[in-house]
Amino acid sequence: VYPNPYVSTNVQEPSNPFNEGRGERRITFNHLPDRCTIRIYTLRGDLVETLEHNAGIDDGTENWDLRNRDGLNVAYGVYLYHVDSPYGEKTGRFAVIK
Repeated sequence: VYPNPYVSTNVQEPSNPFNEGRGERRITFNHLPDRCTIRIYTLRGDLVETLEHNAGIDDGTENWDLRNRDGLNVAYGVYLYHVDSPYGEKTGRFAVIK
């Protein structure tokens, strides 16, 4: 997962139309198998978002836009992720900070 920690800015910040600088808000999950489910949780265990990754073997990345299942921006804090695939499982954590 990168960037970790994700340094957040004001939600009202305009998007960057150039190829450098902040760009869009996202966290990237890297080195994923071709088929997997990524579940993101709060430290309390509440499900924030579920991402389905179905891609070829040459595309092992999935992006998350830092929004929950209701489309709202997530709060600052530490989050847990669980990657579940036919090949095994992986868990970890990342932070969203101000």
